[in-house]
Amino acid sequence: MAFSRRELFNNAGFGLLLLPALMRSPRTILGHLLFDPDGPLVPLKPIPDNPFRRNGRSIVAIVYGKDPRRMLPRAVDLLGGLDLLGMRGKRVLLKPNVLNDQPPPSTTNPQVVAAMADMAKANGAAEVVVADGSGIIRLPTSANLTSTGMRGAAESAGARVLALEDEPWVKIEAPEAQALRQFYFSRPVYESDVVINMPVIKTHRFAEYSCSLKNFVGAVHPRYRPSVTFWTGDWHERIAEINLAVHPALTVADGTTTMIEGGPTSGTPSKTDLVICSGDRVAVDLVAIALLRSFGTWPKLQDKRIGDQRQIKRAAALGLGVGSGQDIELVTEAVDPAPPAFERLVEHIRRELRSV
Repeated sequence: MAFSRRELFNNAGFGLLLLPALMRSPRTILGHLLFDPDGPLVPLKPIPDNPFRRNGRSIVAIVYGKDPRRMLPRAVDLLGGLDLLGMRGKRVLLKPNVLNDQPPPSTTNPQVVAAMADMAKANGAAEVVVADGSGIIRLPTSANLTSTGMRGAAESAGARVLALEDEPWVKIEAPEAQALRQFYFSRPVYESDVVINMPVIKTHRFAEYSCSLKNFVGAVHPRYRPSVTFWTGDWHERIAEINLAVHPALTVADGTTTMIEGGPTSGTPSKTDLVICSGDRVAVDLVAIALLRSFGTWPKLQDKRIGDQRQIKRAAALGLGVGSGQDIELVTEAVDPAPPAFERLVEHIRRELRSV
């Protein structure tokens, strides 16, 4: 796939960072990159209907507040309620972003994940699992789960915690894919009855932004992650196509603290005090990009409309979610007194969605 001179330099820069780090990595990490794992070939699951729709449009809820244990239940209620997911007796897996050992917004806020685990338990889930796989040069995930406080928060809510590189894999073959026709994907994520995607909202030096679609890179075997083939120019399309392996029933994007410049490991944080929820992962990404663009700090997002982002275009073409802001119904609420900046932000997002 053709790519611009700027993308060429970006990709080359990433390679200069990645390759020396890999040379210093433990043998286990190099083994992940050199060899395929054992894993059975499994069928792709059909894309389910989004239960959180009204008048043919995907509902996206934005809730402002200071306490995720109040914000998240209200956001889900605005969508239509957790009962629509039929969790009772099911195995529910929460997939946060635990890229490394750093606090939010490099990683998902553990308190948002704990709040979701509590809600799943209260809704009758037979088991709640919190699982992720860290960045290749940031492995092992197990240490990062502890350092970030994710393990403690999840276990205090009664959830089991998994480092995905230590778990089995399944092989995915995706005939619809163009950039990534086969890859290995986490078996615990694939086999879960209900998957809830829990990314953090942030800018990204190479993928431009990171939210819902990008979050499932952590469930892909390291050898097949987009960063390993940084020279190909199809990073964005690979991110979208990875999502053919999993269909989250709900996406909860953590915007309690948002990275508005730099990323993914370090960058400029902004205390935004938001959660964004929907049954449509692409709709969440459209709203998240509009949020990031409101700060005007990240050139990679400022020079094109939100719907022209390549992750979005490929995901919409695959039927993974909406491709237009016209197909989104935005509902908002503040559970704590909100500053005027919150209303200005909401109006900015609405304008951006109308332009797609």
